Amino acid sequence: MTLQDRRDDRPRYARIGDILRQRIESGQYRVGSLLPTESEICAEFGISRHTVREALRRLSEAGLILRRQGSGSQVMSSHAQQSYVHAMRSLNELFQYAADTRFVIGTVAMGLADADHADALGAVAGPDWLIATGLRLDQAGTAPICYSRVFINRDFAAIAADLRNLTGAIYRHIEDRYGVEVAQVEQDIRVEPTPPLAAAALGLKKSSWAVRVVRRYVDAEGRLLLASVNFHPAERFSYSMRLRREGPKGGWG
Repeated sequence: MTLQDRRDDRPRYARIGDILRQRIESGQYRVGSLLPTESEICAEFGISRHTVREALRRLSEAGLILRRQGSGSQVMSSHAQQSYVHAMRSLNELFQYAADTRFVIGTVAMGLADADHADALGAVAGPDWLIATGLRLDQAGTAPICYSRVFINRDFAAIAADLRNLTGAIYRHIEDRYGVEVAQVEQDIRVEPTPPLAAAALGLKKSSWAVRVVRRYVDAEGRLLLASVNFHPAERFSYSMRLRREGPKGGWG
């Protein structure tokens, strides 16, 4: 069997994952049954084990399957759970996250950094920032993932006209247009009461809690290109991280 839509430019693991998800939701793979083995999925789609495992990982994070070493993947639910699992290990995966979701911008305007966002911007007060505010939704555009405020360095304020129709990551658009490069992304995560504007946009109670995720995009000279402040509903958020050994055995700090 070949992949259904050759025009779909998403990674192959995402397309395979969607096909398997559709089979689970339609009942082709029933709750309690085992999915085909990795070898069988590789043979059906002509893909590598790495691609299969990444597709299965996405199904597992959605709560559709349970993977057991040596026992295969068992179907646990016919519908994806509403929790959002945030797994990111590189700038490429951050870019893919932007491609797999939709940022629906409500407002775009120049503004000053306020005290509530001083930690995100590294200063209590500062020059004007281009500020874009909106909701990030799932790919279908139906389920809100987070409420976001993006602070863009005023050196790149001319992209304001592009933001509402922009697809993909804002940082990548800045790189392509201005010839700059993000050297690293600094990320901070904490739990705090949901701000009123975020709660209203996400349909949450005023007394709810949110996971606040701040990302700062910095170039090689340490200049802050942009920062995003994202509020995720606490009950629908989890974070996944994978660490790889880079030095010799025993070199862990």
